[in-house]
Amino acid sequence: MPPAAATACTLMLADHRSARVLGQVPLDPAAPGLRVAFTHSVLGTPVEDRYVFRHGAEGWRAVLVEERWLGEGYGLPIAAGPGEQLVRDDSLGPGGWRLTLQRPVHPLVVLALPSQRMRVIVDGQAPILLGTLGPPAPTSVAMHVDDCPAPGGS
Repeated sequence: MPPAAATACTLMLADHRSARVLGQVPLDPAAPGLRVAFTHSVLGTPVEDRYVFRHGAEGWRAVLVEERWLGEGYGLPIAAGPGEQLVRDDSLGPGGWRLTLQRPVHPLVVLALPSQRMRVIVDGQAPILLGTLGPPAPTSVAMHVDDCPAPGGS
């Protein structure tokens, strides 16, 4: 495989309504993924969701594989569903939780409220503050991968 093809894989950030590109971030082509970190709107505590992109019959799709947060209440999981695991995890601070799961999310769209300091984190890259990408009003940001080689493909 030529070297250029081995390194090609890009996270595309776009305005959900207009599809206008707001940003691009290189991803690891062998394991494309990202984290979305934000401040919980009611509790004011950190939340972080980890997504991986998997290739299938319909192309690349985001899968939510882990949620980590501090505290309990308002929109946060209280129990694990079938095939999920909920455990204590103090990596974000004392009283934290981690839910591991395999939930396809397509399309992957987040509402970038500036008050929540929503950030996209890709290993080896500076975090991207989503609330600064679009117009002054909150923007819904769609995320997908582009130019990633299919596993086992050429």
